[in-house]
Amino acid sequence: MRRLLAVAAASFIALCASAQNSSTINVHVVELPVSVLDASGNPVRGLTAANFALYDEKKKQAISSFDAIDFAADAPASAISPMNPAGRRSFILLFDLGFTSPRSMSRAQDAARRFVTESTGPRDLVAVATVNPDRGYRFITALTTDRQLVASAIANPSTFHGSDPLQLANQTVIWSGPQGAESPGSAPLIESSGHAADADQHLRDLAASATAQNEVAVRQRIEREIDSLGNLARSLRMVAGRKQVVLLSEGFDPRLLQGFDARGSKEQTKLNTQIVAGNLEKIDTDKMYGNTAAMTRVQRMADSFRAADVVLHAIDVQGVRVQNNLDEGSIINSNASLFLVSRPTGGEVFENSNDLHSDFERLLRQQEVVYVLGFHTSDNVPGTFHNVSVKLVNVPPGSRAVHAAGYYERGRVTSVDRALTNAQIIINDLPQTDLRVNVLATAFPPSGGKPAQVPVIIDINGADLMRETGTVIGGADVFIYAFDTAGVVRDRLYDRVTIEVAKVGEKVRTTGIRYYGTLMLPPGSYAVKALIRTGDPELGASEALEKRGYARVNINVPAEGQIAILPPIPIDEDGKWLLVRSNRADNADYPFEYGGRTFSPTATADMSAGPRKVALFIFGARPADLTFETRPRTNVLGVTESNGVTKAILQIEAADGANTLDVTVFKKGIAASQHISVPLL
Repeated sequence: MRRLLAVAAASFIALCASAQNSSTINVHVVELPVSVLDASGNPVRGLTAANFALYDEKKKQAISSFDAIDFAADAPASAISPMNPAGRRSFILLFDLGFTSPRSMSRAQDAARRFVTESTGPRDLVAVATVNPDRGYRFITALTTDRQLVASAIANPSTFHGSDPLQLANQTVIWSGPQGAESPGSAPLIESSGHAADADQHLRDLAASATAQNEVAVRQRIEREIDSLGNLARSLRMVAGRKQVVLLSEGFDPRLLQGFDARGSKEQTKLNTQIVAGNLEKIDTDKMYGNTAAMTRVQRMADSFRAADVVLHAIDVQGVRVQNNLDEGSIINSNASLFLVSRPTGGEVFENSNDLHSDFERLLRQQEVVYVLGFHTSDNVPGTFHNVSVKLVNVPPGSRAVHAAGYYERGRVTSVDRALTNAQIIINDLPQTDLRVNVLATAFPPSGGKPAQVPVIIDINGADLMRETGTVIGGADVFIYAFDTAGVVRDRLYDRVTIEVAKVGEKVRTTGIRYYGTLMLPPGSYAVKALIRTGDPELGASEALEKRGYARVNINVPAEGQIAILPPIPIDEDGKWLLVRSNRADNADYPFEYGGRTFSPTATADMSAGPRKVALFIFGARPADLTFETRPRTNVLGVTESNGVTKAILQIEAADGANTLDVTVFKKGIAASQHISVPLL
């Protein structure tokens, strides 16, 4: 099976390092997604790099890479088709637990379901999160293509707890190992502070909010909510591309912001109308607030959204409201507060859930064409924000560019950033160079109506691993996901590999760790993705504490009775690697057998030690019906046939400059051939 090469580099991926005056300057690529809209708000197509002038802190930058993504023209049926992550569309469904009544929560859930099913595309990423003025924000899923996970989170946003440590997959899998292999309660929730609220606590919070008579206390809750929204936006700055937060809320009484005139006068209603119309710049903030403290807080929140390339939209889940009543209290019945928080970020407020589909179609159309501009920059002060501007050259009159306000220098990240980054590495196939890993996944055809057995072998370079390991105990976290063509995780593995350095450290350093686990999958096409993580991300904020390796392979699981050719399986004849077996592997039949004897597979054929043997398994065909060609050339050491399975042992004498062993198989009576391969080292 040919390993999939990543299509594009993500934002903030280091390219090189050079020493100057005893200090290290990391030079990397920043990729800026830009949408260009004409005077009518329609996307402008057919632009090239020559149509853009890019400035970093007012200094013009050379555009080193350029990519154009047209979702309307190039939308594939498969959610696992690779694409540039900087051009990807991401949506965060944000349930407001502080200012949404239980009666309106069902409307919020219905609106969220409709949005996911009617508006998003197969490659769009969706996350579910909550915001609570007393507990901050919490991601209950990562940005994922797994719509089953999203549906489970929407069904109960206040209490949902996933069992997947990276929050990419649903709780249910097609096959489960023995108890204790993975603790459903151990999944770390991504939240800004405190603990996840359970249902009883949520109801108590709502009751306390409804009975509170102290306007100062309510005002403080509103201010904390605004601050939490800004914190959520900042947590998304490590996620490539434009992010759309969809706030599902009834909103709050904007009069309770600092000094707001609470008399319900005609002047107040006029101000309310200006807010709804989005004319914030025309508002006399002294009349509106008495002072500018509240507007400063909202502006600070909006700045966080723009800096992280996040737009906040709001869905009013209360239902029909009175918008034109000039009597006292009319502003309470309005959704002015939703406009107040969304409009400064460039977002919209949707007041009628029946029109959500057409409203979001319009927004998605604006992002239908994305141009990704890449340029080189260097890190000087980690966490520093750089303002970026884009000017259009020779484009239709009235066109405008929509893009992030800038980017942050690498090096200062939080635990939330790291958790989201780990998930995005897997979702977006982001290459990692800290740990060298190789993966082999091969699907043995199903039988007896059961799912197919898919062994996964991961070779982790020992020198890389030990470089990041302590003096006593070392190890790594292993995450494996099998995504189907709809983007749903059909099975997954998680294991913590721990080694005692004094006993096996030198052996691991010389070769490495060979991990062996088993997925169980129904027939279909899959992307099997493996992330290896070492280090303790909770010890501090330094990115250097966490090192990663990543690999992806595409596999096809045949239907029962189908002819199936497995990728060549390299045979380990040295036995020098430290073998670690998942608990899943212990409960599955061991399939690597030839001539009545088992053998140990490897992820790659290492030619550095001389000739290497590989096994070739062909299901549903007899040896007399088969011929095959290999490149580089191989010698056939033996062929057996049993129960409709042909097994051959091939020996590669020399790589002859090839990076892969390519095998082409021909079956008598079938004109088409099948091509399979395995990496060589």
